[in-house]
Order: sequence, then structure tokens, then C-alpha cells
Amino acid sequence: MSEKPKKGNSLKLVIIVLLGLIVVGGAAYGGMMLASKKGASTTTSAKAPTVKEVTYSLDECLVNLTDSDAKRYLKVLVYVGYGENEELSTELKEQKPIIRDLVIKTLRSKKAADFDDSVVDNIKKELITKINPVLTKGKIDHIYFNDLLVQ
Repeated sequence: MSEKPKKGNSLKLVIIVLLGLIVVGGAAYGGMMLASKKGASTTTSAKAPTVKEVTYSLDECLVNLTDSDAKRYLKVLVYVGYGENEELSTELKEQKPIIRDLVIKTLRSKKAADFDDSVVDNIKKELITKINPVLTKGKIDHIYFNDLLVQ
């Protein structure tokens, strides 16, 4: 009672092996591409001049969000980052109430869903574009959110 292998089973086995090889090959190719990008970025960053970044705290903001389904609020500690510039540091201290007002107005217009990881960068860019026109002695480069809490 010997059984002969069926033609359909061997075809399935060949397809599974080929798919496995394709997946392994794709993963190896992706790893090589990722490694080459890391190597290229470290060589170019070593040539770039380093500028010391300074941060300035705009203190903690507690604002209501515009969600209509529930009363929600946002509590966040906001920092602005800029290249080392003593005149800009002084200007930020002088303009702090105006800048905080811009930040609060912008954050109050948002909903809780706007604070997903993918959308927070857009909010930061929006804040930078609203704050920079107020400043005359330099520009800010980054916004940092610390202690971000949406309730």
C-alpha cells in the first residue's frame, strides 16, 4: 500500500518555498538599504557645523479643547528651541506674554484627536509659523512639548 505523492501537494510546497525566499530576500534588501542610509547620514552629519540649540520655557499651558462630544482639556509644558542668540533670548523674555497668547489660541482651536503622534508635528509647525513673525532678532527652529496630557 504505497501512496504516490500527489502532484497538487508538490506544487503547493514549491509555491510556499518560493514565497519564503521572496520574503527573506526582501527583508535582506531592506536591511541593506537601511544600513546604507544610516552610514550616509553619519558621514554627512559629521561635516555639518554644529550650532548649540538653546531652549526657552513658555511655562505650562492648560486650555480647553473644541471637542463637542465632551469637555476636554489639554495640559502641556511648551519649550521653544533656537540657535544660540543672546538678543533672541532677551526678546523671548520680553515677548513671552504675546507668544503664550499665540500658543494658547492655537491649542484651544484643536480637538483631542489632533494630538495623535502623526498630527502633533503639524501643530508644532503651525506654532512656529505663528510665533516667528512676532520676533525681530531671530527665529525659533523647534517647538518641544513636555508633559503632554489630554483629558
